[in-house]
Amino acid sequence: MRATVSHFEIPAHNIERAADFYREVFAWRVEPQTWGEGLYCQVRTPDPEEPSSSAVRGAIQGGLVPAQELGSDQPLLVIHLSGTGLRAVLEKVTAAGGQVVATPRQVGEAGEFARFRDTEGNLLGLWLARERLGGE
Repeated sequence: MRATVSHFEIPAHNIERAADFYREVFAWRVEPQTWGEGLYCQVRTPDPEEPSSSAVRGAIQGGLVPAQELGSDQPLLVIHLSGTGLRAVLEKVTAAGGQVVATPRQVGEAGEFARFRDTEGNLLGLWLARERLGGE
C-alpha cells in the first residue's frame, strides 16, 4: 500500500496571525470555517502548474487548527514546501514575522533546503530540487 499526503494542518496559538503570515508569505487562500467550538481556517494552496491562478487542481490543501485543541504546547509539525526562489521566500518569512532557522544549503546534487519558524513557532522546511536551481 502506498500513502499520499492529502491534507496538512498547522497548529496556531493565534489563528488570525498565522492566517496573515501564510497569506503574505505564500499567497495561500486562508478562509475561516466554523469547526466545533473553535475557529479553523481552511488553507487552499496555489496549483503548482498554475501558481498565479486561484485554482487548486493538484495542490495539497490543509488548514490552521488551534494549537490547544491538539493537546500540546509545543509545535508538532515539520512539512516541506516545494517552489522556486528560496532566498526570496525567506525574505518574506522574515518580513512577515517569522524566523529563518537554517539558511539555504546544498544537498549534494539533489538540490538545496532551508528551514524557518512561522509566527506560531512551527518549524517548516523549504526544498528546491536541482532542476529548478537555475531559476533562482
